[in-house]
Amino acid sequence: MPAAIAPIRAAAAVSCLVCLVLLLAALNVAGSGMASATATTGAPAAATTMQTAIQTTIPSTIPATIPATIPATGVSVTLLSFSPQTPSAALADVAKPITVRASINNNSNVSYSDVAVGMERGHPLGTESAVLDALTNPPETNDLASSNDADQHQPLPAHATITVTYITTAESGSGLCLCFAAAVLPYALVVSGQTDPTSGFAEIGRTQVLVPSFQSPPQPVNVAWIWPLIERPHRIMDERVFSDDGLAALVAPQGRLSRALEVARGLAFAKKSVPMTLLVDPELLDSLTIMASPAGYQYRSGKTLLKGTGGADAARWLAGFNSVATRDQVALTALADPDVNALARAGLTYSTSLDQAVQTRIKPYLGGRDPNGLTSLAVPSGGAYTSKGLAAALTAGATTLVLNDGALSGQNKADVTPDAVSPLPSATGTATAVVTDSTLQRLTGQLLSGRSTATALQNLLSMLAIRAVVEPDRAHFAVLSADRYLDVDPTSAIAALQALATSAVTRTIALNDALTTVTPVDRGPLQTGAESAANEVSATQLQALATIAGQVASLRDALSSDAAAGLLGGFAGAIQRAESSAWRSSRANGAAVTNEIGTAITTRLNSVSLVKPAEGTYGLSSANSPVLVTVQNKLNVDVKVRVVISAGGAIGFQAPPLTEIVPANGRKTIPVPAHTERLGQFRVTATLTTPDNQVLGTPVALQLRATALGGITKFITIAAAALLVLLLLRRVVRRVRHARRAQPGRPVPAP
Repeated sequence: MPAAIAPIRAAAAVSCLVCLVLLLAALNVAGSGMASATATTGAPAAATTMQTAIQTTIPSTIPATIPATIPATGVSVTLLSFSPQTPSAALADVAKPITVRASINNNSNVSYSDVAVGMERGHPLGTESAVLDALTNPPETNDLASSNDADQHQPLPAHATITVTYITTAESGSGLCLCFAAAVLPYALVVSGQTDPTSGFAEIGRTQVLVPSFQSPPQPVNVAWIWPLIERPHRIMDERVFSDDGLAALVAPQGRLSRALEVARGLAFAKKSVPMTLLVDPELLDSLTIMASPAGYQYRSGKTLLKGTGGADAARWLAGFNSVATRDQVALTALADPDVNALARAGLTYSTSLDQAVQTRIKPYLGGRDPNGLTSLAVPSGGAYTSKGLAAALTAGATTLVLNDGALSGQNKADVTPDAVSPLPSATGTATAVVTDSTLQRLTGQLLSGRSTATALQNLLSMLAIRAVVEPDRAHFAVLSADRYLDVDPTSAIAALQALATSAVTRTIALNDALTTVTPVDRGPLQTGAESAANEVSATQLQALATIAGQVASLRDALSSDAAAGLLGGFAGAIQRAESSAWRSSRANGAAVTNEIGTAITTRLNSVSLVKPAEGTYGLSSANSPVLVTVQNKLNVDVKVRVVISAGGAIGFQAPPLTEIVPANGRKTIPVPAHTERLGQFRVTATLTTPDNQVLGTPVALQLRATALGGITKFITIAAAALLVLLLLRRVVRRVRHARRAQPGRPVPAP
């Protein structure tokens, strides 16, 4: 334990002895009175100021009999509020009221005639590890100082829920007893019950309440919020045709995106505003501008195109966003929030630059700021980068990267977590990392979930306040990031975030302000193994996208620049939408988007093709007769094509590739120069490609018949004829010689 905690432990020991003496004295003096009160009213006497607000839900039928034994479980206690969240332990403030509201839910078949509520305290927590352990293993409290129980004078029927309000103070011996200079105190809100007025009270449920306490205000723990407004892509190729109408529901008054924006607006325009950094996907903004435009939009329902009806809600959402964007900081992801690590692993790239048309549409809703100037903050989907992913993010223009605490190695947990800003060296220079804390992130998720909000707030405050407990003389800095696809209840979220911003130990600041004022703490090099390929967008999907990107580039080479812009202009955005990190958790939808893009480029490639000849065989009347092929272009732009005729290695046929331009929506017969060296048939294949050899359409098999002598054929023929003449002459000579030998009377030559 650090030296700073030793005085706390000494004070704790003295305080506990004092509280124990006072408690024993109270029991000796009032013992008989307590017994009498229990016999007549069925509840202990209350020694604290108490106010009760009961809200009871009773089922239509109540069991006629009550079990003889009270079960140890079956009653759950949920903290609804604890105010103030960080009560002062200063002598001048301990008499101020502390209000605790809780919900008591009886899940059992046992009915209780009366319940009482009280607080018990455990040993003070003076280190981060102690508070962290208390979150999962609530420490013992029943044998330590506690406040007096308050009888609620109300029944708790079986399967019913009641809400109670318990008011106490921090005074020693009569309330919460915040008897320590600086600590996080573990309390238990304990509910006792009795089955009838004569059975006596017994504990039936409890819940832990962590309470940060300081006798004098410490240096604040500064907190910066990152608030994502992100949604999966709802468009693929056409900017005005949506794959569904789901985005309209999300920006409707009760939609997820509307509720998330309502929190940002509520905090921006509050009397004490809470600054945030809004992390927004420009694809979302652009989609909403299309929906809100006078021309409107369409969406697919099966194979049918329907007119979208979400234009008014889209316009309302954009107006609300613009009002916040003028007050809060805004950071834009790359279009469609791509999965940077997966792309880098697959050797693909992405861009943070937006088309001019997109910039023009979304700029009015960004407070007039240039969209391309809002991409310096990068937040990877998994909270970590591979080395290639980091290089890709920095190449794309990121200067500040939000990472989780598993992505950097230097995590000094011995005393207190270091501040969230850290230098991040890389091959391209040094960037700045903003490091989230895994425990704080988990508690933030619980806080924004809408379930057990009060407990989550106390836990989050305690994990932040313990930094000031350990190091009270300096300010600390932590960053909290909401879930990428957060789904919140605006009322509870606004109340919780305002309470966090106005507590005695925390202060909310803008992230950009923190980057200029907080001294970076070196946390070591990037841990490249913190990101797993299994959690990324499918490698198979990215391989398909790489093929598609190559096909698009090849077809672009076959077109003029104007023609390419019109015919292929939607593919760059479509491919980046298919690379969205949203498909990490929805691989089937990601594959469907990729297949649609692949079908679109294949259709364009197959729109330019060779026409299969009506006759099966072409005749070549001379050695240099051309091979005639017909190309059909169904596209509305001229296309530069390359015709390749291959004889499959057969000897005696040559046809060099020929490049031609085929007019839009037309046919063109192209004479391909060919040269034959022999008579006979040749089976060849004609293939149509782009200038860089991307196949267009389907190759066509051709049968050629050469009827004219080529050079080789002539040589062979002459040589054969000459050989034949020589053989004939040889035969004639031999016959003449033989005839002379056979004449009668001719002398026989001497041997």
